[in-house]
Amino acid sequence: MSLLKSLFGGSYEDLWKAVIRPNRDEYKEEDLGPDKFQINHKYFKRTDFSITNKRNLKLMCSFWEPFDEEREYVRLPCVVYLHGNSSSRCEALAEIKHLLPLNITVFAFDFSGCGQSQGDYISLGWYEREDVEAVIQYLRKTNKVSTIGLWGRSMGAVTAIMYGDRDPSIAGMVLDSAFASLKELIEELVKERVSLPNFILNQATKLVKSTIMKKAKFNLDDIEPKEYAVKCFIPALFCHAKNDTFVNEHHCKDLYDVYAGEKNVMYVEGNHNSSRPSYFKDSASIFFFNTLQVERIKEISDDYNGYKHVIVNQDINDNKNNEQNIINNDINNQVNSSSNIKNKLAIFDINKNNNIQLKPINKNNLKNINYSIEEQNKNIKNNKIKVINEQTKNKKEEQNDTKKNGQRKKSKKKLGERENNSNKINIVNLEFKINNNQGKDNTKVNKKKK
Repeated sequence: MSLLKSLFGGSYEDLWKAVIRPNRDEYKEEDLGPDKFQINHKYFKRTDFSITNKRNLKLMCSFWEPFDEEREYVRLPCVVYLHGNSSSRCEALAEIKHLLPLNITVFAFDFSGCGQSQGDYISLGWYEREDVEAVIQYLRKTNKVSTIGLWGRSMGAVTAIMYGDRDPSIAGMVLDSAFASLKELIEELVKERVSLPNFILNQATKLVKSTIMKKAKFNLDDIEPKEYAVKCFIPALFCHAKNDTFVNEHHCKDLYDVYAGEKNVMYVEGNHNSSRPSYFKDSASIFFFNTLQVERIKEISDDYNGYKHVIVNQDINDNKNNEQNIINNDINNQVNSSSNIKNKLAIFDINKNNNIQLKPINKNNLKNINYSIEEQNKNIKNNKIKVINEQTKNKKEEQNDTKKNGQRKKSKKKLGERENNSNKINIVNLEFKINNNQGKDNTKVNKKKK
């Protein structure tokens, strides 16, 4: 082993560090952007905090959501963004501009061993899935989230697959640049860095495995995403960059071929770390809009601003389910079809190109928000009263209909009984006549005999 280390020299340390200790993304809080901002005339906020995972490590988190006054529903869909191996939650900033306008909140965090979170090493999915589990548990407890999706890139995509097979409640996943086997990936990287015979390379791989086991406490052979993909049934959108030289294209194909759930794949321009084109982000946003069921808000009887919003299942595709729905007035502003989604995203891209991105909100802007909670609550009350009146009318009409139907049934029964009685009387009379005739005939026969 010492001979192998001397053969590799300083590059050996670079090799195992590339796996479990890549460069840590260092950033400041202001790099996360303003904590209050505006997109398409709607106001949003970012909240920063920390949660603790099973290993008692702090994970630094950020949650982007609408202002309480702008919130259309108590519980909204949420996409949890999972960053790459040498990145951080800052990576999610490029995606919030596409998701927030669609009424989808965004949650991002630094994996353990990354960014500002605690931890010395990463594990390329093994321990990171426990971080995701801690995040999902936190979101469920807040009662502010309905459906949840995962958007992962590189290590984040692998983590999503390895977590997805144990949590089928996840509504959808976007998987960008995931590898199918860590063992295969390391062998490919070793061959690229050094030109040595295969038997030496095999020994080098074993050496890297032992070093990682000692330092990070996990086995490289256990990081086989394709084995988890076989058991994962969550709808997924795969993505791979055509010029990715870090994770070769066959990894995406191998995962896609064995993935058990509904799936689609997109091949985009760029390399492993390049920013993704806008058409892919639009497609991913539409994918989440559908899988997170943004149109079908399934929130029932939650307390919000002192009044209860009762929102029943709204199935736009089935008019039969539109009976007596109590829906916020603003629901008509939602996007009702894929074409409208594309238009909305296109408008947002135009705004972005015109440098109308994330506008920080100052006190003057906050004062000028044209939003009256009292008026909204009055409208909600009036809508409820109208619906209740309609319901009472419908109930009375139903009761009247049932009474009429009951009376009709009774009258039919009486008529039937009368007909039966008359038929019985007719039968008796007929029998009586027959008997009389027979009696008369008998008397005549008797007289003749005499």
